[in-house]
Amino acid sequence: MRDAFHPKSLLGLLTEVVLIGVSVFLALLANQWSDARQHRERANATLRYFREEIVTNQNAIESRRQYHEALSRDIESFLQSDAPKTLQSFFPTVHFHGLEPVTFERSAWDLALANQSLSYLAPKLAYAISRVYTRQQALQSLENSFLQSVLAPSTFAGQDATGLARSMDAYLIDVNIQEPDLLKLYAQLLPQIDAIASPLQ
Repeated sequence: MRDAFHPKSLLGLLTEVVLIGVSVFLALLANQWSDARQHRERANATLRYFREEIVTNQNAIESRRQYHEALSRDIESFLQSDAPKTLQSFFPTVHFHGLEPVTFERSAWDLALANQSLSYLAPKLAYAISRVYTRQQALQSLENSFLQSVLAPSTFAGQDATGLARSMDAYLIDVNIQEPDLLKLYAQLLPQIDAIASPLQ
């Protein structure tokens, strides 16, 4: 039995150093594996939330496409007709029952920015998602600006509907370009998300 006056052999010291080194290496490896797993889980959860939100926005646009196209045609017919351009003739001709703007959901995007979970996604996919939300924001801004500037109580104070009809016509031209473009982006993005994310539990 060794005591304090007899140091350990060189082989024993080397064995201890190796064992300590291996233990530290395995601990670091386990920590890295755990971090990688957490990143995969967060990325997968982020993609599931994005998918759910994008499908909601996609359905919202699709539910309004027919009305927006019909409204645009009605307004063009009103402007091209020889009938008096009054509010009394505008509403029966145009069949107007509101602009039905799309209110886009963006909770998943805001959450991803807040917890920086976009960094867990592949750069190409993160860019595609960012592009979709940028285009949604552009359409939302167009809708909000039009509603605030044109559809005010004073708009319907007079009898001449020419200015209103022309403003709505210009607005709907943009809407009928941007909405189909967004639907195309959704159709491109959703399969990319589906290839990675599992369904929500």
